[in-house]
Amino acid sequence: MRKFYASLILTGFVASLTLGACGGKPSEDDCKKFADKVIELTSKGQDAAAAELAKGMLEGMKPEMIKECVEKGTKAEVECVLKADTMEALEKCGGGEKK
Repeated sequence: MRKFYASLILTGFVASLTLGACGGKPSEDDCKKFADKVIELTSKGQDAAAAELAKGMLEGMKPEMIKECVEKGTKAEVECVLKADTMEALEKCGGGEKK
C-alpha cells in the first residue's frame, strides 16, 4: 500500500514537472517517451497487483501527461526523466536537480 501511495504522489509530481524551469520545448515524441518512462518506473519494484493498479491509473492519464508536457514542459525535464532508472532519480527531476 505504501508504494501505491508513492504512485499517487508521483501523479502530483508529473503535474508539477510541467510547471516551468528553463530549457527548450520537448517534441510530442519526446513527451510520449516521457509518459512511458514515468509509467514504467512507477510500476517497477511493486508487487504485481500494485503495479497493475498504478499502471492502469497512469495509462488513463497518459494523454493529459503528453499534452501538459508538450505545452508546459522543458527538454531538460524530459531528458532527466528519460535518464532516470529509479523512482528516487525520477523524483529528483521534479525537484529542480538536473543531471
